[in-house]
Formats: sequence, structure tokens, C-alpha cells
Amino acid sequence: MRPSLARRRAPVINPEDELAADASTLGMSRPAQRAPRRGDRDHGLMTRPGIGVVGRRLVQFLLDELLVFLPMLLLAIAVVWLFHPNGPGLLTFLKVVLYTMLVLDFLGLVFVNVWWPYRHGGQTPAMRWLRLRIRTLDGGHPTLGALFVRDLLMVVDGFAWGLAGIVVMLVSRRRQRFGDIVARTVVVRVPKSVDQAAFPRPDGDFGAVAGPELALDGADVGFDRGQRNHE
Repeated sequence: MRPSLARRRAPVINPEDELAADASTLGMSRPAQRAPRRGDRDHGLMTRPGIGVVGRRLVQFLLDELLVFLPMLLLAIAVVWLFHPNGPGLLTFLKVVLYTMLVLDFLGLVFVNVWWPYRHGGQTPAMRWLRLRIRTLDGGHPTLGALFVRDLLMVVDGFAWGLAGIVVMLVSRRRQRFGDIVARTVVVRVPKSVDQAAFPRPDGDFGAVAGPELALDGADVGFDRGQRNHE
């Protein structure tokens, strides 16, 4: 009989199954794994933010507001001081300066709260200082549309001098304000150990956490014992 030239490939063996078989041969029982609890993981990637994140978010909001408002205020004072007219046109001039300042302040807040975190890993300047980050519910990077929606709904969260947003964050499970709930985003703390062990993003941001696709468990790794022996 002519021998077959094709060799049958040995089956891929899962290391976990091999260890379990060895344990059963020795009469050892495999330790039971604890079932995941609801509070352990949020959507498989996000841990539930603690109550402390609410205080950090309030400080972050004030810092970002000051970062935009103070330059606008200094610019308005300089314009009024240098170019104010004398006579009846002064009141009209002041109104124009005020409305221009409000428009520039709005555009500045959109830049800081929408465009800046979109280009810098989900962090505003104050969020980077306070180690906070905006993430989607599945742990991904928020889209530009989601960031714009959560910033636009600050009108709702800012009702009653911001008390509405504070109450919603305190009672919501993931410490989300109304804008976060609609945009399906969450603000989480960034531990120092995570940032130190993180991989850099293509844009050079070292605050990015390695994506979940880089993690391999036992089911993703196998050994072809027959092929290894032949080598």
C-alpha cells in the first residue's frame, strides 16, 4: 500500500482543558470559579465610578469654565479700557462687547468640552489634571457627536445653578449627569498605575488604556502538540 504523503494535523489542545484532565487524573477537584456579580464590572470593561468622582467633576467643571472665562474677561476689560467712546455711544459699545464676549465664551466652551477631549483621549485640560476621562459605556472613545450632545445638554444639568446635574449624578448608578445618560457616556477616574502601564496612542497621548482586543485568555491560546514534536 502506498503511504499517504499528507499527515493528519494533531488537534489543538486548550491548556485549561489539559490542566483540568491532569487534575482529575490525580483525584484533585478543579476549584469552582466565582460567578461575576453585577457590581464587579460594568459592561465588561468599566468599573462603577465611586462617589468621589462627583466631587472631582465639580472641580473639573469650575476649572474648565475659568480656563475659558478668565481670558475672555481680561480681553473684554482691555477692549473697553482702550477703545471705549465718550458720549452717548458708550452704552451701545458696552452691549456689543458683552454680547461678543458671550459668543466667544460659548465657542470656547465648545472647543474645550467637545473638540479638545475628542482629540486628546476623552479628556479636557482639567480632566487631565484631575485624572478623569470620558468613555462610552462599553469602554470606547466617545464620538464627536456624543461629546457635542453631552455638552449641549449642560443647559439641563445646569438648571438651578447646577443642582439638577449634581442630583442626577448622585442618584444614577454610573454617576452620570443627564447629558451623559443621553449621550451614553460615563466619566471615570484614571488610576496612576493604569496610566503608567498604558500604551501610547498614535497621536502621542500616553493616557490611553490598551484596548481590550489585546488581552488574551486561555481560550485564545492553543498548542499543536503533534506539530511541535515533529519540529
